[in-house]
Amino acid sequence: MGGRYVARRLGGALLTVLAIAILNFFLFRMLPGDPVRSLLPRNVSAQEREALAERLGLHLPILPGVVRSPSGAIRLDGSTLPGSITENQLVTYLTGLATLDLGLGFASSAPVIDILSERFWPTVLLVGSAELIALIIGLFIGIRAGWRRGSLFDVLAIDTSLVLYAVPLFWLGMLLFYFLATPNGIAVFPGQQMSTPGVLFTDPLDRAIDVGRHLVLPATTLALGLLAGYALIMRSSMVEVLREDYITTARAKGLKDDQVMRRHAIPNALLPTVTIIALTFGYVLGGAIGVEEVFAWPGMGSLIIDAVADRDFPVLQGVFLVIAISVVAANLVADILYGMLDPRVRT
Repeated sequence: MGGRYVARRLGGALLTVLAIAILNFFLFRMLPGDPVRSLLPRNVSAQEREALAERLGLHLPILPGVVRSPSGAIRLDGSTLPGSITENQLVTYLTGLATLDLGLGFASSAPVIDILSERFWPTVLLVGSAELIALIIGLFIGIRAGWRRGSLFDVLAIDTSLVLYAVPLFWLGMLLFYFLATPNGIAVFPGQQMSTPGVLFTDPLDRAIDVGRHLVLPATTLALGLLAGYALIMRSSMVEVLREDYITTARAKGLKDDQVMRRHAIPNALLPTVTIIALTFGYVLGGAIGVEEVFAWPGMGSLIIDAVADRDFPVLQGVFLVIAISVVAANLVADILYGMLDPRVRT
């Protein structure tokens, strides 16, 4: 693959991330309300509010000449503001991003990067496990249904996939929780948390087994929603590929059906699926909120809900930035893989 193609895609991805970072900065500062007032009791003095605003970096102007009114609205100010070029929240924010310093959380006063690090990997574990299950099963169903279109398997696979695709994930998770994690059902799996509370594991293998048992239900819930989409997309792609002339030519040469499918149909049908898979991974990284809430999984989804309740803007900024970068990175990987699979897109 040409280095120019990769460099062009990488440059576009970096510019996209920069634009998202700037938009992310202004998005949360346009929200009404004053975070300082929401974090302090009503009877505190003005000096205490000013001290908290200074500690959180909210005493600086948003931009040179742009400030917040007490009601939270952004307005222009003609007065001379301190450090009009460098001492403002935007420059501080962008400088912090360059050094992975996302500031302090309003609610916990802990570094945002530490908060994100603690919640990021549980979500990656959940999403990665669900993606792996969905890919293996979903692509298999899509390939078989497309290859045997019109058969009983095709009809059942499409109908089941449509039902799973339409069912809200939180509702599906509640059903699995009720039947597989409560005394009313089978109660074979733990229902909530990432590990058993109050248990100290001395053996890493025991801890891994415990986390795996807690992972079964949320990963299964998320995988059922994902595999339905993969199955439908792969099946549609297979049906389109089977109409191409090179499939007819391969059969005319006397190749067996398995050879035609493995050598010609599947590789070409996978091309549009690669992009969907990569983009879905980036989206699901922040879209598993309902599943994480049902199973009390300590990931990014539950962090978003907690940050919204606490009006913790720095944490929300960090979460949405991580999600956006994940989507852009997934899209970049998809573009590169697409270029490897189909050289025509590099021209």
